[in-house]
Amino acid sequence: MLRYFVTDWEVDMRRSMAWVLAVVVLLASPVSGWAQTTTGVIRGMVTDQSGAVLPGVTLTLRGRAVPGAPTTVSNETGAYRFPNLPPGLYDVTAELSGFTTNVQTGIQVSLGGTAELSVSLKVSTLAETVTVVAQAPIVDSTSSQVATNYSREWVENAPVRRFTFFDLINAAPGVSASTSTSSRSQSFGSATNENVYLIDGTDFTAPLTGAAWPWPNTDAIEEVQVLSLGAPADYGNLGGAVFNVVTRQGSNTFHGDANYYFQNQSLTGRNTTDKQDNKQPYNRDEFKDMTFQLGGPVAKDKLWFFGSFQYQKDADSQPGTDPAYPARSSAKRYFWKVNYQVSQDHRLQVQTHDDFYRIPARASANTAPSTLSVETGHNPSPGVLWTSVLNPTTVLEARYSGFFGEDHGDPLNGGPRVARRFSDLDTGQITGGIYSWYDGKISKTTFSGKVTKYADSFMGGSHDFKLGVQYGGGGGEYTNGLNDYIYTYGATPAYGYTQLPSTQGGRMRSMGVFADDTYQIGRATLNLGLRYDNSKSYIAAQDLLDATGKPTGAQSKAIDEVFRWQVVSPRLGVTFKVNESGSTLLKAHYGRYYRGIVTGEFDNISSSISPRYTFSGRFSPAGVPLGKELFSDNTSFSVDPSLSNPYTDQYIAAWEQQMGQNLGFSVNYVYKRSENQTAFPDIGGTYVQVPYTAPAGASVSQIYRLTSGASSRKFQLRNDDRMFSRYNGIAFEIKKRMSNRWQGNFGLTLSESTGRQGSSSARSSPLTSQVSTAGIFGQNPNDFINSDGNLIGDRPVVLKAQFLYQMPWGIMTSFNFQSQTGKPIYQEIRPSSSATGISGTTRVIANQADGELRAALWQTLDARVEKSFTLGGNSELAVFGDFLNLTNSDANESVLDRRLGNANYLVPSRFILPRRLMVGGKFRF
Repeated sequence: MLRYFVTDWEVDMRRSMAWVLAVVVLLASPVSGWAQTTTGVIRGMVTDQSGAVLPGVTLTLRGRAVPGAPTTVSNETGAYRFPNLPPGLYDVTAELSGFTTNVQTGIQVSLGGTAELSVSLKVSTLAETVTVVAQAPIVDSTSSQVATNYSREWVENAPVRRFTFFDLINAAPGVSASTSTSSRSQSFGSATNENVYLIDGTDFTAPLTGAAWPWPNTDAIEEVQVLSLGAPADYGNLGGAVFNVVTRQGSNTFHGDANYYFQNQSLTGRNTTDKQDNKQPYNRDEFKDMTFQLGGPVAKDKLWFFGSFQYQKDADSQPGTDPAYPARSSAKRYFWKVNYQVSQDHRLQVQTHDDFYRIPARASANTAPSTLSVETGHNPSPGVLWTSVLNPTTVLEARYSGFFGEDHGDPLNGGPRVARRFSDLDTGQITGGIYSWYDGKISKTTFSGKVTKYADSFMGGSHDFKLGVQYGGGGGEYTNGLNDYIYTYGATPAYGYTQLPSTQGGRMRSMGVFADDTYQIGRATLNLGLRYDNSKSYIAAQDLLDATGKPTGAQSKAIDEVFRWQVVSPRLGVTFKVNESGSTLLKAHYGRYYRGIVTGEFDNISSSISPRYTFSGRFSPAGVPLGKELFSDNTSFSVDPSLSNPYTDQYIAAWEQQMGQNLGFSVNYVYKRSENQTAFPDIGGTYVQVPYTAPAGASVSQIYRLTSGASSRKFQLRNDDRMFSRYNGIAFEIKKRMSNRWQGNFGLTLSESTGRQGSSSARSSPLTSQVSTAGIFGQNPNDFINSDGNLIGDRPVVLKAQFLYQMPWGIMTSFNFQSQTGKPIYQEIRPSSSATGISGTTRVIANQADGELRAALWQTLDARVEKSFTLGGNSELAVFGDFLNLTNSDANESVLDRRLGNANYLVPSRFILPRRLMVGGKFRF
């Protein structure tokens, strides 16, 4: 099975690589930039004291992140630039015979940013040098995008849970995690499956789910950029944010660090009462995290290396659960990177990451330990980047990247994979075995090429032309074993589901071409972009399995094309300098963003999937389910071959103000309109609306009843006009970059997210991630009742603040504060099968999803105090304490039950973690 998958993919990649390289060669003649941005730019003008431009000035760049001392010469308009610079601090020296030498120091280059630096030279007959601290503006007049960057200072010193990069991106304004411990995030109302995740340009967005797959070591990260809004044409197949992570690299000096982080129960508080946790509060069984990083030269100014290793163990128990059965997780993360300066104009970067993980499901008071699963596997993720400066105005980049994951699901407590699972419809208690076991492969591979051409005097202004092509594909293919699932009333079986093991998987291929221009004319900058994407979904032949999950030797029929999307995405932005200095900016942006293919949305049509049955919930003496009736099989599912690509139109209006040399303020109004959303309705069954007497408190007077019989039901993935989303928001942000020993960031977002998506059903709790894929939404038409309203990810008020201060005596303090409105709670009723004519459970939202009922306000304050001791030379030792949830917030993120009239109705559950102290030490050199 795996051999077939890899071989087939390698053939495709050889063909695509040849095609991509051919296109790149054709593009290389006149044009630069990069879809997966990992660098920044320094640019500006050189003038004399009168303001006249100075051509022919030699400018020299120095910084730890670049080999040697690259030079450039100002052109006839006085313009110069240093492109493709890794994030960090730089110095620029400007020299011209007859003028003083000017040295600008401390120029901060951020990921994806442009540092504009004007240089003025004074006439002099003496060999004078003037050194000044650079004053590059904190506001960006070259782009209409909305982004938040977290530099190395914050990454290294942030008081966080050590949950890879998720703690960092979730601190950004407008970004919200699904839960306080989730790896799913949404940005400004977009769904969690609509983001793009990048590590050093490697797209590690899982094609199966749209989530991040490989998770890097926090201490290997150099900088993080959250590109929340206004992504340029470089980026396709997204409707949300671009989460861009750049890792550390080597330099001409050896540097490294070793870090240790520790928590246990004695350093852990309590934020629940005996009644809330049944005298079983949150318990921290253990937490240990060790990382080691080393970088330096193999050959000075020629070959650098960087390596990193992390070993993390964690074990804890949620309130109300037995501390004898903690959820034990672990991770071993390996990373290395090599930078090779082939020549002055050509660079090669090669790297790889692997993450050996063990991720347990999190318990609640309603779940027995035996029902919890654990996910294990690893995901090697190679990447290669070639950069060539073809001439002073042309840069070429070519990249290969990918990941190849292996994923398994098993019982957390080491019990048998196959075991019956029970759910009590009265109490909500879940006992027995895990929902399903699985063994899978998931991968993604991308080839990209881009050419950037700088033209400083063309059509009355300057241009940064970018032209690029991207080709990639991937998918996920799993063997699944769903356990018999029996629903009961107390000890009495009501009904159940049964299904034999089977294989399931889908794949996608995508090719994108984009053109982008940053056109500066006078005080205005236009960001003009256009991209074309051609994406195809398909299903490969899958192994057919016997009752024990073993291959029979036969395979299912492949589906060469499930659907194809061919779309054009315009992007238009404008930035206007209100005053000559550019300290006040007005910005506007419009862009159309098409989400990428998520293979998990359509892979249930594969003929390899075994039939699913309902049954009485009882078994024969031989263990055979009794009273089986076909619920669905592969003939029941299809995809509309004319399925259109869901999209989001994004509108932004902004004001940015430089309030000081290192302080900036911005206000952004954001409107998003998403259409062509998908559902999975029943297109075969006949339904009628019938009166229904709902439980007290529910506003449901009619429900849908199936009148044509179960065999008539046919489900089709299709665009549905009833599925849509709208987002209105205003975001305020204050940025203070590091100066005078402190830095800070403050963001306040006020918004509303409404519509109906795949996660807008009575099955969704506040723990549910907001997704725009259909899932099973619509297979029961009662899903549409009361589900048009506030989306499950709606958080009207989101406030974020980060602050870092370097005190005297080697003491550093940092603070991270978050306040977010709780997510909506969808009240639920469950009409009987006799009322709906549909076997199994029908779940209906009891009242309009208006957002009035919510989980608790979520407020956390995290703080760090660190003391450093100099050991001599460049070595130092530091000890620190991270006070997590310092105020001991007791917010509950969900409830035990949402059914009207149930004994556990709205009983708080899944509390955020209590106050903890994490202590540790660092050795740096």
